[in-house]
Amino acid sequence: MTGLPVRRPAPIRDLFATAVHRYGTAWADLAIATAVVVALSTGLLLAVSRDGVSLFVAGLVYGVAYFVFLGFVLLRGLPAPAGAGRVAGTYLAAVLTGLAAGAVAVSIAPLSIAVLPLFFFIVPAVAAGDAGLAAAWRGPMLAVRSFSRTWAVWLITLVFSLPVIVSVFLVVFAFAGVGTATLIALALSAPIVWPVAALFVRAIYGDLTGRAVVAPQDRSDL
Repeated sequence: MTGLPVRRPAPIRDLFATAVHRYGTAWADLAIATAVVVALSTGLLLAVSRDGVSLFVAGLVYGVAYFVFLGFVLLRGLPAPAGAGRVAGTYLAAVLTGLAAGAVAVSIAPLSIAVLPLFFFIVPAVAAGDAGLAAAWRGPMLAVRSFSRTWAVWLITLVFSLPVIVSVFLVVFAFAGVGTATLIALALSAPIVWPVAALFVRAIYGDLTGRAVVAPQDRSDL
């Protein structure tokens, strides 16, 4: 991630507008991809949880699922197709990052809210070809160096996501227990929440690494 052009950072609101705009133009593909990933993950979770669903295992499975989806979004948005090695590296990074992030989210919740942004840029660094194994520390270092912008993105993502998740939870809670309702709410809200979150991470990573990511129609300074 060295030698990149120096440019003025885009306002966070423009990055979010770009993420939402890109979701609007490709919502069907992204929603289907999310549904497939969530369905496969849920099937895996049920297969390994015959004696009851463990919250810790669920955190690991869905953590991996989200970062695999993030890798898909990043690879899909590259200017040119990535080689087989980078594709494999991206999904390997997604699995390892998802396991780590899922473990942290479950183990120290709700304190994990302050820590999870450290995992944001590991998969993007690999997918973009900016780093290989070094992404394991370059990603968190980039997040820390850009603390205010990275955590602002995380806060906006939470503000966007929580009303969707809570609304679904309240509907499902009328028919299921808290644990089951929580898992169902997370799964059903994913086709909306995950694509926007992934596109937002893609936008902030591109902006932090000097790439032009904001479309003219999404700029607030025009």
